[in-house]
Amino acid sequence: MFKYTYLWYISFCEITTFNYWTSKEVITISSTINYEQLITEIGKCCLGEEECGECQKEECLIGYCKSCLLEALKQKDRFIDDGADNIPYWDTKIYDNEVLIEAIGFLLNQCRNCNLYHDEDCIINIVRECLEIILFGDSQEYRGSTFMYLNDIKSIDSHIADRIFESFNRRKE
Repeated sequence: MFKYTYLWYISFCEITTFNYWTSKEVITISSTINYEQLITEIGKCCLGEEECGECQKEECLIGYCKSCLLEALKQKDRFIDDGADNIPYWDTKIYDNEVLIEAIGFLLNQCRNCNLYHDEDCIINIVRECLEIILFGDSQEYRGSTFMYLNDIKSIDSHIADRIFESFNRRKE
């Protein structure tokens, strides 16, 4: 059962006697994200100190994911201000693609498929972009729908896209 809530990122600007939206619109969406399992999935992607030496925290794509997830939990908010803008693109470590594919499959099941209301600073979007940088070399456009996304990445690497789709289906809640 989904718990519905209104997003609190709303601001109004009064023009004459009318109120107009100036930022994110109010939409009713499910507030259920399985943070515990998401943190576990991202933790599996981590290479560990035996591979990297000292943990690089936010300088590492996986460390950045962990940091953003913890911040979202602390703030009790699914949006991280400037989260997408601060992704460490320079991380060039080699990760296990199978573990990344499984994490994306799980992550896509956490997505709310918000379509027009998609926000780049959503925690799900930030984590997905980090994992895409590792898998594809760059983040991919997300148009607010899991199925459009899966179709779009098929043109980049159909083999990986098929494996992500299999993981997505296998991990449906």
